Amino acid sequence: MRIIDDLPVPTDGKRKDYYDAHMRGLLVQVTPAGKKTFYVRRKVGHNSQRLFIGPYPDVSIEAARKKAVEICAVVAKGEDPQESKRRARKELTFGDLLEEYLKGHVRPRCLAATEIEAVYRRYLSDWKNRKLSSIKKSEVQARFNYIGKTNGLTAANHTLTYARAAVNWCQKNGLTSAENPWCHVKKFKTPSRERFIKPDEFEKFFIALKKLPNEGARDYIYLSLFTGARQANVLAMKWDEIDFTLGTWRIPRTKNGDSQTLPLTRLALEVLIHRHEEAEEDAEWVFPGNGSTGHLVEPKRQWQLLLESASLADLRMHDLRRTAGSYMAMGNQSLHIIGKVLGHKSPTATQIYSKLTNDPIRAAMEQAQADMLIAAKLMPAKDNVRKLRKNSKKI
Repeated sequence: MRIIDDLPVPTDGKRKDYYDAHMRGLLVQVTPAGKKTFYVRRKVGHNSQRLFIGPYPDVSIEAARKKAVEICAVVAKGEDPQESKRRARKELTFGDLLEEYLKGHVRPRCLAATEIEAVYRRYLSDWKNRKLSSIKKSEVQARFNYIGKTNGLTAANHTLTYARAAVNWCQKNGLTSAENPWCHVKKFKTPSRERFIKPDEFEKFFIALKKLPNEGARDYIYLSLFTGARQANVLAMKWDEIDFTLGTWRIPRTKNGDSQTLPLTRLALEVLIHRHEEAEEDAEWVFPGNGSTGHLVEPKRQWQLLLESASLADLRMHDLRRTAGSYMAMGNQSLHIIGKVLGHKSPTATQIYSKLTNDPIRAAMEQAQADMLIAAKLMPAKDNVRKLRKNSKKI
């Protein structure tokens, strides 16, 4: 150490290199200002390179020699030690990757872009300027657990889904070669939400809805219920998407990125015809608004007024869509038809409504039990299933 301390400072204004006698290629560079820095000089490919190790005395001679050995081992394999540094300098930050994902994949295809951006902003904004390779799996797991504890399991699952999808897309498109730290995190198990407007709730629901002071919010709720469409699609409904002659609504882009042509019922058409008669001649949106989107945004205050007036609890606007599906199921419509109406891409998404299709199951059970009674000669074979309950009371 003292030898390095005693190295003379150049007086000619030029930097001076002093080579180590014990480690080939290791040198100390001394500047006219007296600053001393360790480097190792090795031939990489066909070029001689000066590879940085660190400043003295932050790096001791022993540490410099050890690092020089590591660098020489990398060079001996035919690799360029500087390449990893160059890649690191060029590596996009997590925020850059998210923006590329939103710009290249989400915004052109998906109406959920606003929701995804809100999730990033709420839960991951502090990682915006970090390189993806610097984000460890343990950090992701800890953040995921924290979101689940403080904001709910659903919020944590949404954050995981969006972040994992963003990085996977960036990897697929060659924007990053770093490992996806979200890929091995498992979602929380959450019960599927089954809330819908029950038959004994509908009277007070419609009475409260009719009294709602905001006509735009009132019609939006009617159409959400009568079409079963997603909130974002109903809010962004345009007049040129409505065909009053055929009675259809062509949704140009749903949540899954596909278009959907939805038949409009008499009740839905009545709402639209009334709004069309009242709309300005050059109106673009069915539900115009004063905000940046140009159309109505989720009318949370009006919804809250409706719930308070109807004395309904734990009912969300998305439950209107679930209500439409539930009553189709209770009316014995097939899951295939329900999935078509709701625009489900996967049959799994419609499976929740199978619990409500009880009448065909009940009919099959009653027929089987009738056959049992016939076999036991407790019911004449010519009797139909409707007599089952009457005769079974005599058993």
